[in-house]
Amino acid sequence: MRKIVLSFFVIAIILTVGYGVFYFTHSEKIKFVAVGDNLIHPVVYNDAKTNNNFNFDKMYHPIKSYIKNKDIAYINQESPMGGDDRPFHGFKQFNTPSAIAGSLVDTGFNLINGSNNHALDQGLSGVNARIKTWEKYKDKVLFTGTFNSQEDRDKTHVLNIKGIKVSMLSYTFGTNGLKPEKPYLVNYLNKHTMKRDIKRAKKHSDMVIVSTHWGNEGKHFPNKTQQDYAKFLAQQNVDAVIGTHPHVIQPVKWIQGNGKHKTLVAYSLGNFLNGQQTGTESNHLGGSVQFDITKQAGKIKIDHVKWRSIVNHYEMPNPYDVNSKRNFKLYMLDDYTNELARKHGVQFNRGAQMSKPRLVTLTKDIIDDQFLDDSSY
Repeated sequence: MRKIVLSFFVIAIILTVGYGVFYFTHSEKIKFVAVGDNLIHPVVYNDAKTNNNFNFDKMYHPIKSYIKNKDIAYINQESPMGGDDRPFHGFKQFNTPSAIAGSLVDTGFNLINGSNNHALDQGLSGVNARIKTWEKYKDKVLFTGTFNSQEDRDKTHVLNIKGIKVSMLSYTFGTNGLKPEKPYLVNYLNKHTMKRDIKRAKKHSDMVIVSTHWGNEGKHFPNKTQQDYAKFLAQQNVDAVIGTHPHVIQPVKWIQGNGKHKTLVAYSLGNFLNGQQTGTESNHLGGSVQFDITKQAGKIKIDHVKWRSIVNHYEMPNPYDVNSKRNFKLYMLDDYTNELARKHGVQFNRGAQMSKPRLVTLTKDIIDDQFLDDSSY
């Protein structure tokens, strides 16, 4: 009997030690990427028209392989899909064809942000239509940032990939003066609310990402409000902050949090697919930040952080007609050529200097060397 008890005791010790070794040495790793503002102006959706619908697939095709090989791919879907039963529209109150959702999913995006200054462009019914559109892809995609109930707003929205639970919280500086018909429709930047949300999210996830719609349009460097909120979020020990809204790229920084924790902050990823009429080459140089997320012994680590510049390309056969823009496509700057740059329609904008060397210079001037390599541009 003693031998049996001793045998069980030895086996228990072996299993306990074995589990301990596994727990502290085993790790899971996933790959993450984020891009900026997907802002579908009328010239873009008109270029995507088919016989009786819209198809945006070809516009994303050149960057599809880059997005597809990531486990989590974030995008700020800035222009809302407010309902195909109402007129489509551009600035200032966007309504984008719902077909864009299928193209984004096909490209590989599975983390969709809806909290931005255009979130309420189509009112309460538009918010509900947008949520309903994304519900069709709920098995493949996490959409968050606008909500149809207080319960949904207060829920921690999590993607569970390979055993790593990643939550995302989304906030915007405002909604262009439009007031929400319900208090839960969209989240605004508010430290008290954010602190509460982050605390709750940490209970339900391994990693917390915060999407922040902030900053001054057309400015390549963050303002004091952005820097203040970035420092605040670092103090809450969130893992990463993904910034959008300025429509141009801004720096990526590590910001010291509490203890040894550091928060990765991408202040602005610039524009993604868009048909913006004003601006220069800066408005068509977007970016992506990519990194590995490793979970080991219950702790999360972000490493191998790299920047990839992306070009929003289009052509304009009639330089006197801004509505003649066509052939919209996204290219990795690494794949972009001077030949394509010479065809870019932004060449007709006053002050524009579209060329590959110019885009490379912008990238190197704004993004720290530690985040750049030969594939960045």
